Amino acid sequence: MTTPSFNRPSEVPSDITFISLPKAIADFHHLPIHVPVPVDQEEQAKEKGYDFSLGAQTMARLLEAAPQVPGAYLYQLFIQKWAKLLELNPYFVKGRVAEAIPKLVEILEIDPECPLTAFQLAYCFRVTGELEKSESFYRQALRMAPESGWIYSNLGRTYRMMGEKAKATEVYWKALKLLPGDQFVLEQLVELGELFIVPKPGSDEALFVKREDYERKMREALEKESNAENLMGLGWKLLQDRLTDVASQAFQKVLDQDARYLEAQLGLGTAHLEAGRYKEADKVLNEYLDENPNSATGHLNLFKVYLALNEQELAWQEIQTAVLLDPNRLDVLRQLYFLFLEADRQEEGMEWIEQLIEEVPTSFGPLLVKAWGLTEAGDWDGAEIALKEALKREPRNEDVLLFYTAELGRRGKMQELIDLVLAQPEPRSISLIINLALAYSRVGKMAEGESVLKEYLERTDLSLEDQQKVRALLSEMEKAD
Repeated sequence: MTTPSFNRPSEVPSDITFISLPKAIADFHHLPIHVPVPVDQEEQAKEKGYDFSLGAQTMARLLEAAPQVPGAYLYQLFIQKWAKLLELNPYFVKGRVAEAIPKLVEILEIDPECPLTAFQLAYCFRVTGELEKSESFYRQALRMAPESGWIYSNLGRTYRMMGEKAKATEVYWKALKLLPGDQFVLEQLVELGELFIVPKPGSDEALFVKREDYERKMREALEKESNAENLMGLGWKLLQDRLTDVASQAFQKVLDQDARYLEAQLGLGTAHLEAGRYKEADKVLNEYLDENPNSATGHLNLFKVYLALNEQELAWQEIQTAVLLDPNRLDVLRQLYFLFLEADRQEEGMEWIEQLIEEVPTSFGPLLVKAWGLTEAGDWDGAEIALKEALKREPRNEDVLLFYTAELGRRGKMQELIDLVLAQPEPRSISLIINLALAYSRVGKMAEGESVLKEYLERTDLSLEDQQKVRALLSEMEKAD
């Protein structure tokens, strides 16, 4: 922000000056580029950003002395909105977003062209699951503030919840153009398979590579490789990277060498499934299961095939078999539970889970699924009992710990979250470390949070992606100090 060169009315108090906001910020708050600030706060505002609460107070004092100052109408609107927006903070802090919606509608009536208010309404509707309304209000905010990259990135979240991958990808690319290097946007594009993290030559830093460039390199690697074990490793990595066609070629190359290489059959069947080639997946996976009938993964993937082909009875048989083969496989249990939910048979589904808890007294998975269901039903006390029992059975299980800490954080129980993570022995996973650091920051212990992240970065076994995430969070926390 720089001090603008514009005509200063003589009636403006001498202890008030003006600075200029970036256009995206000014548009987002529906303010002029030039905004008032106390003279003694000018340098701080330029260095650390504009304090909008102080700005609203300064605008009120300015309008009292110079009611015809340029931008007066927008200043007046902002003062009215800002006081009401501040009243909403407790609702957001306590997660009572549904109650904030009618109050935000009142604010939008004061200023229908306010992107900030439309943006907050869009967020509320996303949280309450009214995704079409969320999309509509994000689009409204973008119409009024088209250079605000964070609106695009939040619209991307809504599209991801809607299952609109193509639309999410499109808006995340737009967000990245407006917010170069934004860590959240980069991570979303990585998750969507649009960017890949690769080592920077001669450095321990990472580079983000576009999908087409990464795929070309992988095809070149596949052409050069002939060792079956290396091809298998490459195939599974390509599947993880959602390059299903290249993965199919890798597994087929192994099968061309040895038609009875069972893992390659599983890989090829999985690749066909992920690519939507269901008939081919059906054939290959059945051939695999003929030789390896105790594979929970094989039965789970065949379940997905039959579900896609609308073969409900066959799908049901496969998912039951998968659960009985491995009652701790969370992806299997999740599919089983959601199958009950979609059929509106929640009670029957929970009975199935309870039966597994009793029949397999060493299993943690059914208890975690029970906690999911109870949480969705609003029974946190019951869910917490299930989570504690799951941890008794499997004390260091990361899936249980992640769900438990996430729910504690969502409920504002930060000290309980901190105590739970600190009780876990080293080495702790990156997800737990991030949850711990965020919990420290939310109780005002920024130094402790930063220390946790710095210690974690000293580990020598971190992947490039994990290093990137930790460094980005550490940078954000240091800026907030």
